[in-house]
Amino acid sequence: MSMVSKIIYYEQPFVENLVNTWLQPLPFPTILKALFSCVLAILILLPIIYPAVIFIWSYIEVQYIFEKHYSITFPEKLDVLGYLQRLYAFRITNEKYNIFLALYLERWRILGTAIASTIDYVRLALCLLFNT
Repeated sequence: MSMVSKIIYYEQPFVENLVNTWLQPLPFPTILKALFSCVLAILILLPIIYPAVIFIWSYIEVQYIFEKHYSITFPEKLDVLGYLQRLYAFRITNEKYNIFLALYLERWRILGTAIASTIDYVRLALCLLFNT
């Protein structure tokens, strides 16, 4: 059995569960469906994510050993440690931009909640309309 066939075979229950989740009746809200779908997507992609994380972690260890013990520097495109240091040292110093960013993200959160609620109410209306 090839690797692709094994992945399809073992991931099939997750995909069926994902489809069944979206076909559930009304008491199961859309926001929970979206969260459940994200968890299932991570489980479905786990055979791809896990080897990639192991490979990146091993590369970071090799890069650390070469930089600290042998004083060999990697080019900027391959410098994962430098990228991680810049990522975790990044701070937004402009307080107005921080407030704007918080309000902007809050706006999109409210918009997503409103869309999910609208979908639930439309489903409720359609259920009531076609069940009676």
